[in-house]
Amino acid sequence: MTDVGHWRAAIFALGFGFYHAVIGLINFAKYERPIPAAVALFLYLAVLILVTRFRDELRLPNAITFGAAVAALAILILTLYAIGEVSNYPNQLWFVVGIGSILAILAWRNRAVVAWIGIIALVAGLLVWGGTEVLGASGIAGSVALVAGSQGAAMALTSAQRSSSEFLERRLLENLASEDLTIRRAGSQLRLKTALDSSLPLLRMIQKKEGKITSSDAKKLLLSEAGIRDQIRAQGFQDSRLIGAVLRARERGVEVQLADDGGIDLLDEEKRSSLFEVLAQTVSGVKSGKVVIRSVAGESWTVSLFASDPSTNRENTFLRL
Repeated sequence: MTDVGHWRAAIFALGFGFYHAVIGLINFAKYERPIPAAVALFLYLAVLILVTRFRDELRLPNAITFGAAVAALAILILTLYAIGEVSNYPNQLWFVVGIGSILAILAWRNRAVVAWIGIIALVAGLLVWGGTEVLGASGIAGSVALVAGSQGAAMALTSAQRSSSEFLERRLLENLASEDLTIRRAGSQLRLKTALDSSLPLLRMIQKKEGKITSSDAKKLLLSEAGIRDQIRAQGFQDSRLIGAVLRARERGVEVQLADDGGIDLLDEEKRSSLFEVLAQTVSGVKSGKVVIRSVAGESWTVSLFASDPSTNRENTFLRL
């Protein structure tokens, strides 16, 4: 069955099934043909133990299911043959609910179709052998109730397992989303801390000069402010070669804009290194004008670069890398 509660369910099923075997043993002497009755009893106990004990998963394998169904049919035929005359049947019909117990276990173990086919075969066999009178007194209603109840319990268990799996999956997705949000927040806080740490020397310089800064200091402050802005808005472009090329370009008076909209973090180390090498070389070749570098996710390219340099007669540069 399943690991959860398997032994309690198995003990109950075995105890209920053994009860009918005991009834068969008590009335064993009343059979006209004892050998078929003994074979039927042995076969019944073997099948009962097999379908109850086999527990790799709740659903029985095809081979075990087929064997149990054939055995149930054999028990029916052997026991009816052992009884002999219909007039001798009143105390020998233990096998009806006994077979019903086996079929109920099959229904519990997700083999309801086979179980109901077995019930139909059991009803047909009793009708052929003894008619409606025997069928009504055989306890077949109890077998039908056992199979129906077991099928209902199996459906409820399957539904509960499905609901549990869906709940665990939702919780896992929620936890992953929460962890992702925490990581993103931590990343944002780290970038902010880095930017603040970069700005401290500038603030100390302003404080030291009591606000009396020269044009050279002002240019240095503007360059530093642009670098700090890049750290916040263009985290993916924090490569030493590109940072150095951008700083030198800004010192030459080139307007450089960086925007990181994702995609760079999806590249492996080799591709990132090659990409930054191309970007640094391109930026270093611009003497004046404007450069715009933007990363993007979800496109066939990762980074686009646009550069206009009025100091040359060349056309504007546009790259998609």
